[in-house]
Amino acid sequence: MRSPAKILIVEDEGIVAFNLQQRLQHMGYQVAGVAESGRECLSLVDAQRPDLVLMDIHIKGEMDGIDVADALGQLPRGAVPVIYLTAYSEDATLERARQTHPYGYLIKPFSERELHATIQMALERHQMQRAFSENQHLLAQALQSANMGSLECDPEAGTVRTAGASARRLGVAEHAAVPLARVLEAVVDEDRPAVTRCLLGRVAGRFSQEFRTRMPGEDLRWLRMDGATLDDGRTSCVVQDITQAKQAAEALQLANEVLEARVQERTRELQQSMKELEAFNHTVAHDLRAPLRAISGMSLILTEEHAPALGQEGVAMLDRITTSVRHMGSLIDALLNMSRLSRQDIRLSRLDLSELALEVLKTLRDAEPLRACELQVQSGIRVVADLALMRSVMDNLLRNAWKFSGREAVIRIEVGSETLDGETVHFVRDHGCGFDSAKASRLFDPFCRLHTERDYAGTGLGLSIVHRIVTRHGGRVWAESAPGQGATFRFTLGPARGSDNRE
Repeated sequence: MRSPAKILIVEDEGIVAFNLQQRLQHMGYQVAGVAESGRECLSLVDAQRPDLVLMDIHIKGEMDGIDVADALGQLPRGAVPVIYLTAYSEDATLERARQTHPYGYLIKPFSERELHATIQMALERHQMQRAFSENQHLLAQALQSANMGSLECDPEAGTVRTAGASARRLGVAEHAAVPLARVLEAVVDEDRPAVTRCLLGRVAGRFSQEFRTRMPGEDLRWLRMDGATLDDGRTSCVVQDITQAKQAAEALQLANEVLEARVQERTRELQQSMKELEAFNHTVAHDLRAPLRAISGMSLILTEEHAPALGQEGVAMLDRITTSVRHMGSLIDALLNMSRLSRQDIRLSRLDLSELALEVLKTLRDAEPLRACELQVQSGIRVVADLALMRSVMDNLLRNAWKFSGREAVIRIEVGSETLDGETVHFVRDHGCGFDSAKASRLFDPFCRLHTERDYAGTGLGLSIVHRIVTRHGGRVWAESAPGQGATFRFTLGPARGSDNRE
């Protein structure tokens, strides 16, 4: 049974590295280790001999990821394939990376499917290149152990003497002085001028010239002659048959072209999927709203103009229709919001999470001014994140806390930040109805509801939106609760984005 590929992660952000490690293990790969710097990467490569390296460009230490990849490509025992995983796509960075001949370049954030496909193609390509290198090595050994052909040309006399494989490949008798023109007849027309210059001593110093020959009834052959012009004007060289090496190179080139074609095909499929998603969003945003507006409008007209004829039961049914239409509209808005999250660019800035929480809580209090509530927001919680996306996180978490505390005499909500195991963790805590902690893993699935809509209305997408935003920031989110004891939602934003600097 073939063992899983060993992959080394080079990433200096701990949460990002941990998330990537979990995703790789979920896909069935073996993680050889995690390095934060170039020196640590080289040490792990020497100790673990990984099959592939996932390389972030901006890492700790004197070397960046591109410098480390260049060093890995020059190892005595053979290059280690590298895939860049980075958020940087500037032209200068891409050009530097290209010169290290990487096996892939993924721009963060990327999907698990994209990562898996890129790894598989890189491993396949590396295996083919390794097989090609081994074939070249075996061919070189065979040529060295064989009786190599020799060729000597006397330009003044216009004759050539050959021995061994040279005579057979050029179709002349061994050791006999034959006219140069006779030897050149075996060389294809396009290569003949270059071969003539070498044999007549018109190339200064040593030379190495590849050329093709074709003998009657035989296939085209590739030969290489390595030699030099002697002091007496004669030219002496060794001739090798490199046909197999050329065929292997052509096979590798064909394989690379096939892989490139696959990449382009999958890129086109992805682009088509994006177009279809945009078309679907357009349909949802426009075409589906029209019948909802019509249903809502006709229900309102019936209620206002025909209430006596409908009776109390008929009016109640129309009210339920109107309520269902509003719920459907809210569901459409939530779905569109989730769809936009996958395409929206992240614009990082320094934010005050405390102020965002206070803004959301003020809106909730203004909507229900008579409700008794105790709200505690820790001051000076600073993060580096996208303003609009973090406002959505706080809005969904606080509305969730407010909703599930609605049956309490006093709504109690806390917002704060703390350090757990050396990591900055932000939290929203309520003292509401809570939920069974055994079902916590399902909370962030789309449309998941742990309570009936009759008890607590909603779309079932709010926590899914929170999970998607936090994950795009390189963090994670989880919940702690028990029935009747409230709930605490905690989230991180990664080491570089979730720093807890208070003023």
